[in-house]
Amino acid sequence: MMWTWSWILAVVGSFGLFTVGSKLRWGWFVLICNEFLWVIYALQSKQYGFIMYSFLYVAMYIRAMYKWDDND
Repeated sequence: MMWTWSWILAVVGSFGLFTVGSKLRWGWFVLICNEFLWVIYALQSKQYGFIMYSFLYVAMYIRAMYKWDDND
């Protein structure tokens, strides 16, 4: 069962990066949803350090999403 998580997380994360790289704004939401999948994985596998990093990644994704259109 755990090997399926690695595939799901890899596919969703890669798809999110592809969409952001294609300048599609909704790609940020795909990446944020992927972090919620990481939290579920962390809880199921009892690897709680992933939860902290997921929150950090969500914060970075939100910041990047808002800074994306800045012309400063």
